[in-house]
Amino acid sequence: MEMSRRVGLLGGTFDPPHLGHLVVAECVRVELALDEVRFLVAGQPWMKSGTTPAAMRIELAEAAVLDDVNLLVDPRETEREGATYTADTLEELSAEEPEIAWHFILGVDAASALPRWERGDVALSLATFVVVSRPGHDLDLPVDLATQLSEVEVPHIDVSSTDLRRRYRDGRATRYLVPPAVDRLIVEHGLYGAAHG
Repeated sequence: MEMSRRVGLLGGTFDPPHLGHLVVAECVRVELALDEVRFLVAGQPWMKSGTTPAAMRIELAEAAVLDDVNLLVDPRETEREGATYTADTLEELSAEEPEIAWHFILGVDAASALPRWERGDVALSLATFVVVSRPGHDLDLPVDLATQLSEVEVPHIDVSSTDLRRRYRDGRATRYLVPPAVDRLIVEHGLYGAAHG
Protein backbone atom coordinates (compact mmCIF):
# COMPACT_ATOMS: atom_id res chain seq x y z
CA MET A 1 0.00 0.00 0.00
CA GLU A 2 1.31 3.44 -0.93
CA MET A 3 1.70 5.82 1.96
CA SER A 4 -0.33 8.94 1.24
CA ARG A 5 0.52 10.96 4.34
CA ARG A 6 3.53 11.47 6.59
CA VAL A 7 2.75 12.04 10.26
CA GLY A 8 5.05 12.69 13.18
CA LEU A 9 4.39 11.41 16.69
CA LEU A 10 5.96 13.32 19.56
CA GLY A 11 5.54 11.24 22.68
CA GLY A 12 5.85 12.57 26.18
CA THR A 13 4.18 13.20 29.49
CA PHE A 14 3.82 16.93 28.65
CA ASP A 15 3.87 17.75 32.34
CA PRO A 16 3.76 20.60 31.35
CA PRO A 17 4.15 21.10 27.58
CA HIS A 18 6.57 23.92 26.80
CA LEU A 19 8.14 25.87 23.96
CA GLY A 20 10.85 23.23 23.53
CA HIS A 21 8.17 20.69 22.57
CA LEU A 22 6.68 23.11 20.03
CA VAL A 23 10.08 23.93 18.52
CA VAL A 24 10.91 20.22 18.13
CA ALA A 25 7.53 19.47 16.53
CA GLU A 26 7.78 22.34 14.07
CA CYS A 27 11.44 21.74 13.12
CA VAL A 28 10.87 18.03 12.45
CA ARG A 29 7.62 18.76 10.56
CA VAL A 30 9.36 21.20 8.24
CA GLU A 31 12.68 19.33 7.84
CA LEU A 32 10.98 16.00 7.03
CA ALA A 33 8.02 17.50 5.13
CA LEU A 34 5.47 15.92 7.46
CA ASP A 35 1.78 16.65 7.01
CA GLU A 36 1.26 17.03 10.75
CA VAL A 37 2.73 16.19 14.14
CA ARG A 38 0.63 14.65 16.89
CA PHE A 39 1.47 15.10 20.55
CA LEU A 40 1.12 11.59 21.94
CA VAL A 41 0.32 12.14 25.61
CA ALA A 42 1.69 9.26 27.67
CA GLY A 43 -0.70 7.47 29.98
CA GLN A 44 1.31 5.60 32.58
CA PRO A 45 4.89 5.72 31.26
CA TRP A 46 6.74 2.63 32.44
CA MET A 47 9.93 4.63 33.15
CA LYS A 48 8.25 7.50 35.08
CA SER A 49 6.01 7.89 38.09
CA GLY A 50 4.21 10.68 39.94
CA THR A 51 2.87 12.51 36.88
CA THR A 52 -0.05 14.95 36.85
CA PRO A 53 -3.40 13.23 36.08
CA ALA A 54 -3.76 12.39 32.38
CA ALA A 55 -6.90 14.46 31.78
CA MET A 56 -5.07 17.60 32.95
CA ARG A 57 -1.99 16.86 30.84
CA ILE A 58 -4.21 16.38 27.77
CA GLU A 59 -5.87 19.73 28.47
CA LEU A 60 -2.45 21.38 28.79
CA ALA A 61 -1.24 19.80 25.53
CA GLU A 62 -4.39 20.89 23.70
CA ALA A 63 -3.87 24.44 24.96
CA ALA A 64 -0.26 24.34 23.74
CA VAL A 65 -1.20 23.45 20.13
CA LEU A 66 -4.47 25.35 19.94
CA ASP A 67 -3.29 27.94 17.41
CA ASP A 68 -1.40 25.58 15.08
CA VAL A 69 -3.35 23.57 12.48
CA ASN A 70 -0.29 21.35 11.91
CA LEU A 71 -0.17 20.13 15.51
CA LEU A 72 -2.73 17.83 17.15
CA VAL A 73 -3.09 15.93 20.44
CA ASP A 74 -3.65 12.16 20.53
CA PRO A 75 -4.83 10.95 23.97
CA ARG A 76 -4.97 7.21 23.16
CA GLU A 77 -2.18 6.20 25.53
CA THR A 78 -4.00 7.78 28.47
CA GLU A 79 -7.03 5.60 27.75
CA ARG A 80 -5.10 2.34 28.27
CA GLU A 81 -4.83 0.50 31.54
CA GLY A 82 -1.37 -0.27 32.86
CA ALA A 83 2.03 0.68 31.49
CA THR A 84 2.35 2.46 28.17
CA TYR A 85 4.52 0.91 25.43
CA THR A 86 5.31 2.60 22.12
CA ALA A 87 5.09 -0.70 20.22
CA ASP A 88 1.44 -1.13 21.27
CA THR A 89 0.60 2.42 20.18
CA LEU A 90 2.31 2.04 16.80
CA GLU A 91 0.55 -1.28 16.17
CA GLU A 92 -2.78 0.36 16.95
CA LEU A 93 -2.10 3.40 14.76
CA SER A 94 -0.81 1.30 11.86
CA ALA A 95 -3.98 -0.82 11.95
CA GLU A 96 -6.27 2.23 12.14
CA GLU A 97 -4.46 4.34 9.52
CA PRO A 98 -2.39 1.99 7.33
CA GLU A 99 -1.89 4.66 4.65
CA ILE A 100 0.26 6.81 6.94
CA ALA A 101 4.05 6.71 7.10
CA TRP A 102 4.68 7.20 10.83
CA HIS A 103 7.68 9.11 12.20
CA PHE A 104 8.28 8.69 15.93
CA ILE A 105 10.15 11.69 17.34
CA LEU A 106 12.31 11.42 20.44
CA GLY A 107 15.21 13.13 22.13
CA VAL A 108 18.73 11.78 22.34
CA ASP A 109 18.25 10.79 25.99
CA ALA A 110 15.16 8.71 25.18
CA ALA A 111 16.83 7.21 22.10
CA SER A 112 19.78 6.09 24.20
CA ALA A 113 17.33 3.98 26.24
CA LEU A 114 15.99 2.16 23.14
CA PRO A 115 17.82 -1.12 23.91
CA ARG A 116 15.76 -1.33 27.14
CA TRP A 117 12.40 -0.62 25.46
CA GLU A 118 9.69 -3.26 25.68
CA ARG A 119 9.33 -4.71 22.15
CA GLY A 120 11.58 -2.00 20.75
CA ASP A 121 12.25 -4.06 17.62
CA VAL A 122 8.52 -4.05 16.83
CA ALA A 123 8.31 -0.29 17.34
CA LEU A 124 11.29 0.27 15.02
CA SER A 125 9.64 -1.83 12.32
CA LEU A 126 6.45 0.27 12.37
CA ALA A 127 7.84 3.81 12.19
CA THR A 128 10.85 5.83 11.20
CA PHE A 129 12.47 6.87 14.47
CA VAL A 130 13.63 10.48 14.36
CA VAL A 131 16.17 11.59 16.96
CA VAL A 132 16.41 15.29 17.71
CA SER A 133 19.44 16.90 19.25
CA ARG A 134 19.10 17.95 22.90
CA PRO A 135 21.47 19.99 25.07
CA GLY A 136 23.88 17.95 27.18
CA HIS A 137 22.98 14.55 25.72
CA ASP A 138 24.97 12.41 23.28
CA LEU A 139 23.51 9.44 21.44
CA ASP A 140 25.03 6.29 22.89
CA LEU A 141 23.75 3.27 20.95
CA PRO A 142 25.14 0.18 19.29
CA VAL A 143 26.01 0.94 15.65
CA ASP A 144 23.42 -1.48 14.24
CA LEU A 145 20.67 0.34 16.15
CA ALA A 146 21.97 3.86 15.52
CA THR A 147 21.91 3.29 11.74
CA GLN A 148 18.16 2.63 11.90
CA LEU A 149 17.46 6.15 13.17
CA SER A 150 17.08 9.46 11.36
CA GLU A 151 18.47 12.60 12.95
CA VAL A 152 17.18 16.17 12.85
CA GLU A 153 19.07 19.02 14.44
CA VAL A 154 16.87 21.55 16.21
CA PRO A 155 17.73 24.82 17.95
CA HIS A 156 18.73 24.18 21.55
CA ILE A 157 15.96 25.45 23.78
CA ASP A 158 17.22 24.72 27.28
CA VAL A 159 13.87 24.27 29.00
CA SER A 160 12.50 21.14 30.65
CA SER A 161 9.23 20.15 32.25
CA THR A 162 11.12 19.22 35.43
CA ASP A 163 12.62 22.71 35.70
CA LEU A 164 9.26 24.33 34.89
CA ARG A 165 7.51 22.44 37.69
CA ARG A 166 10.16 23.75 40.11
CA ARG A 167 9.79 27.26 38.74
CA TYR A 168 6.04 27.25 39.28
CA ARG A 169 6.47 25.81 42.78
CA ASP A 170 9.07 28.43 43.69
CA GLY A 171 7.27 31.38 42.09
CA ARG A 172 10.07 31.96 39.56
CA ALA A 173 9.74 33.26 35.99
CA THR A 174 7.92 31.00 33.52
CA ARG A 175 6.72 33.55 30.97
CA TYR A 176 7.95 32.76 27.42
CA LEU A 177 8.88 29.22 28.48
CA VAL A 178 5.35 27.89 28.03
CA PRO A 179 2.59 29.08 25.67
CA PRO A 180 0.35 31.69 27.36
CA ALA A 181 -2.69 29.37 27.26
CA VAL A 182 -0.71 26.67 29.10
CA ASP A 183 0.45 29.17 31.72
CA ARG A 184 -3.13 30.32 32.30
CA LEU A 185 -4.31 26.75 32.91
CA ILE A 186 -1.43 25.99 35.28
CA VAL A 187 -2.16 29.08 37.36
CA GLU A 188 -5.94 28.59 37.22
CA HIS A 189 -5.66 25.02 38.52
CA GLY A 190 -2.76 25.71 40.89
CA LEU A 191 -0.68 22.99 39.25
CA TYR A 192 2.88 22.32 40.46
CA GLY A 193 2.25 24.57 43.46
CA ALA A 194 1.66 27.65 41.27
CA ALA A 195 0.05 30.55 43.06
CA HIS A 196 -3.52 31.25 41.88
CA GLY A 197 -4.09 34.51 40.03
